[in-house]
Amino acid sequence: MAKPKLGRPKGKVLLQKEEIIKTALQILDQDGPKGLSMRSLAERLKVTPMALYHHVSDRSALLREVSDRVYGEVSKKYEKSSGSVREKLESLLISYHRAVIKHPHLSLSIFETPDAFSDEAKRITQCIMDLLMEAKLSAAKRTNWLNILVDFTHGSSIATAMGVEKQSAQYAKELKLLLDCVIPSTNQSSSSHSTNFVY
Repeated sequence: MAKPKLGRPKGKVLLQKEEIIKTALQILDQDGPKGLSMRSLAERLKVTPMALYHHVSDRSALLREVSDRVYGEVSKKYEKSSGSVREKLESLLISYHRAVIKHPHLSLSIFETPDAFSDEAKRITQCIMDLLMEAKLSAAKRTNWLNILVDFTHGSSIATAMGVEKQSAQYAKELKLLLDCVIPSTNQSSSSHSTNFVY
């Protein structure tokens, strides 16, 4: 007697978007940006590629969904943070740094695919800009420091994830030095407030 075939029959759409996003992130983490395609994702889920298009229009849309899921957690943590402008900025960047370390290939995929820049990534960028505005920096300085802080965080995160840096704690130390140039420590509230942050 023939053994029954295991897995979901190809072509039968029983997928949930959550399952697609979770599996896409697993492929990215394991195989890197080049390993994630609509075909490889379909094979992992045991469906036809066409079944995926009921949920996402293309690879860029897929990456946006994955990015929103990962970086949405950063936004949620930021919403719960408290303290001075500097403390909130530090908390946000450390939380983002940790998200990139956990899923470095997601960031690399977004760098390679500008259309994959997600709403949550835009929201985090806007939160940084808002905090710099709250710190009363001029428009030109806000733009400059936004670019510096984001580039520094991306570079450090990916380097740490790839094993170039041995400890991510080094990022936190260097970030403090960088923020001293943006918002001098004399302008921040007592360091005891930092216990209110959700890292």
